[in-house]
Amino acid sequence: MSIRIVDFSTHLSGPLATHLLTELGATVVKVENPRTGDGNRGDNELIEGVGIFHIALNSGARSLAVDRHSPEWPEIVAACARWADAVVVGTRPSDARRRGMDFDTMRAANPRLIYCSVSGFGDQGPWRDHPAHGQTLDAYAGLVPAVDGEVQPRTRDGWRTAGTTMGGVFAALGVLAALHRRHTGTDRAQYISVSLWQAAMWWSWRDLTMLANTGRPWIDYGDLGSRYSLYSTADERVLLLAPVERRFWEAFCDLLGLEERRAVGSWELSGMCHGAGPEFDAERVLIAERIRLRPMEEWVALFEAADLPFAPVLTVEEALASEHAQVNGVLRSTNVGSRELRIPAVPVRIGDGEDAGGLLPPLASPPALGEHNDELLAELGVGVPAR
Repeated sequence: MSIRIVDFSTHLSGPLATHLLTELGATVVKVENPRTGDGNRGDNELIEGVGIFHIALNSGARSLAVDRHSPEWPEIVAACARWADAVVVGTRPSDARRRGMDFDTMRAANPRLIYCSVSGFGDQGPWRDHPAHGQTLDAYAGLVPAVDGEVQPRTRDGWRTAGTTMGGVFAALGVLAALHRRHTGTDRAQYISVSLWQAAMWWSWRDLTMLANTGRPWIDYGDLGSRYSLYSTADERVLLLAPVERRFWEAFCDLLGLEERRAVGSWELSGMCHGAGPEFDAERVLIAERIRLRPMEEWVALFEAADLPFAPVLTVEEALASEHAQVNGVLRSTNVGSRELRIPAVPVRIGDGEDAGGLLPPLASPPALGEHNDELLAELGVGVPAR
């Protein structure tokens, strides 16, 4: 029997957590309000009248539409708690109590329940009751890159939030850890608290570790050194070069005709030399001049043949179109109406050996709002209408 999850959350973080669990084999039921359902249903771009993030995050789930103001709401919450191995609640703890879906209420119905609270700022501290929305979490975590705009400051082009996504990943990890604890002997209810703000903070773990212990942030990538840096090719493409281990550096120098730099550097402490510091400024110029002599395609062939660490700096479109993405099944399919769509696949494969990769089977279509009410009410043992 698969793990049974009831998702009382909406929008991004909670649905992302339960979607990851769906892809790893769990059975997920979404409890939604009967008017708009999950906020992703009508948000962002619509495909066949369905929100694209609803397709990405709720394919494979079932939908139970229930009005929380209805008299049957407490009975359905209790029934969900009894049916589920774990529930995910995506709101401030104070709001969860007001809506009758808090830990104590559900634990009373199921003393072995795993309860995962996903909230903006967690359930402790002076910010715990702050309303949270996407970028606000990252702003509080020091992650929003503000740049000058024509009228007012704006975020840097291409920037994406960390807290909402990482919060969903950590919520799924928390549920899996609690399930393991139950399997190994913890026979009581467990409470998981996931703060999206703290998830955004964790995203900067290098900087947090440095600041907490040295008072300085971690170095910018652009300052790592001449041997771990970006360079322009003859056709104005960009290469990331990273021959920082000694054997790679020596092979790199041989390939580029930089024999005079072959023995320059110190590899004793970490096994790596990044070429950082003013003494490597001239080396950076030499490398830049050599890389400018050939187009990207030629460098890719040469570096691959020499087995050197490097990467062409691709666009997301180029990465998605690569043969590697196709072979590894970066996308998997689902259907909306008669149309086959593709959504990101969980980057985890579980099998009997190294051949566990490849394409995953299609996920069931994202549910229509309340699509599974009758069958779910029967499974839950509730004999009242939910709409």
